[in-house]
Amino acid sequence: MRVFSPVYVEVVQTDAPILKERQGYRPLQCFSGPATRHCGAQPACPQLVFISTRVVLVCPFPSRPTSCVVLSGSTFFSHSTGDPHVTAMRLFGTTGVRKVYGKEFDVEMALSLGKALGTYLGEGTVVIARDTRTTGVTVESALVAGIMSTGVSVVRAGMVPTPTLAFTAMNHGYATGVMVTASHNPPEYTGVKFWGGDSMGYTPDMERELEAVYHSREFKLADWDSLGREYSLSTAAEEHVDAILERCSVDAIRRAGFKVVVDPGNGAGSVVTPYLVRRLGCKVITVNGQPDGHFPGRRSEPDAESLTDLVQIVRTTGASLGVAHDGDADRVVFVTETGEVVRGDRTIALLAREALRESGSGTIVTTVDSSLVLDETVEAAGGTVIRTPVGDIQVAVKVRETGALMGGEACGVFILPEFHLAPEPFLAVCRVVELMARTGKTFGELIAGIPQYPLRKMKVSCPNEKKEAVMERLVDILPGQLSARDVITVDGIGLTLENGWVLVRPSGTEPVIRITCEASVREAVDNVVERTRSVVQSVVDGV
Repeated sequence: MRVFSPVYVEVVQTDAPILKERQGYRPLQCFSGPATRHCGAQPACPQLVFISTRVVLVCPFPSRPTSCVVLSGSTFFSHSTGDPHVTAMRLFGTTGVRKVYGKEFDVEMALSLGKALGTYLGEGTVVIARDTRTTGVTVESALVAGIMSTGVSVVRAGMVPTPTLAFTAMNHGYATGVMVTASHNPPEYTGVKFWGGDSMGYTPDMERELEAVYHSREFKLADWDSLGREYSLSTAAEEHVDAILERCSVDAIRRAGFKVVVDPGNGAGSVVTPYLVRRLGCKVITVNGQPDGHFPGRRSEPDAESLTDLVQIVRTTGASLGVAHDGDADRVVFVTETGEVVRGDRTIALLAREALRESGSGTIVTTVDSSLVLDETVEAAGGTVIRTPVGDIQVAVKVRETGALMGGEACGVFILPEFHLAPEPFLAVCRVVELMARTGKTFGELIAGIPQYPLRKMKVSCPNEKKEAVMERLVDILPGQLSARDVITVDGIGLTLENGWVLVRPSGTEPVIRITCEASVREAVDNVVERTRSVVQSVVDGV
């Protein structure tokens, strides 16, 4: 069989039988049955690829618009009938592009995405960086080639955290920042996230516009003498640290003489946090500090289960604080001097209370999966809470829109608009140690003032192509199964229960359905989570 560079689209209406389930995109065979109405090229087109129980039509002749499926917006139409038979496979998720390298994303896609971005921008200069993933250099180089082919110039900032890339885009006035990262996902994932010149991530509308250009394949092509130019920037991390230090009480922190254990998780935070904390006058102990995209030290997502080594080192060394990041360091999780891993929404509540103490009133923005403790703490301090769908971009949009004091996510994202609109874990570290220095209290003593309700999270595996059908079915049956008092569908399915709440939502970054539950007692949480898991699993199995 001849090898082509096909256009992949997902069939939503077809008479073709499902021959075999197969993960991936490699064509299984030529098919000349009923589905040939989608493409007039014979005999090799169309080819059918089966991903789970959905069918993918592969047209190897994208240059023959008179006979092949042609693209209009985000929907593919049959040239002969004009009817929508297939829709483009979704590229962007909750935040940017995040997929398994070699199966869902490859160099050719990165090249095309670079071309799409350059076409979308039209002019200017883009700054690009990467985290420590093994695929980073390869994907970055393909993106750079695509961008430069449109006449847009590129500045390579090297391996730095995502917040540093976003700050750099704003600080230098670049048109856009591009970060090659899959955040906290496992090492086989890669991805791309886009940031505006104002430091805020691309909004969903901007992502849709960029994705439409990507799927159209109508890319700007610069002449040989007007290609974009390539530059490098080696001081991005240092500039970011300098700007952070200008915004905190360095002298007070230095006088306190804290000992801090930093765990970057072999990620990009290794080039910022240990050096920032040292410049604050703290004694620094680093674990998993060597950049390594295999993430050998621990799972990239920082939580109580993955931070056992950090907890032990904090306890045995008598450290004042533990600090942990995910792969691209857009998250930060804190550990008390006694080894307690503190949930992000409790730390947000602590810092929000301090911000409200100084301002007297204001708005705090968080996501639908944050604890009710945040609402209670903020309201007691004279503020109000606004909730958004999950995702730091959603939070940042609402922070800017409302002029909020700060925003954040329970996973450890902190958005501090007095600095910029991207996640800013490093300034959050400064705020915590600054508060410790000013009050003379340990972090454990400070966080003890923020109540904690039992909360549990769980994932149920669900192929991406099943998610929509699963959620549609769950909306119908889950409220009744759990005797819900109220149903909220801002992001997934949020149910208010007699003594707590549960949120069920499809992940935008992994093939899973996420379950989050909070209640007044642990027994109630466990009961609701298990009942919810059972319902979700049965629906996934039945779809």
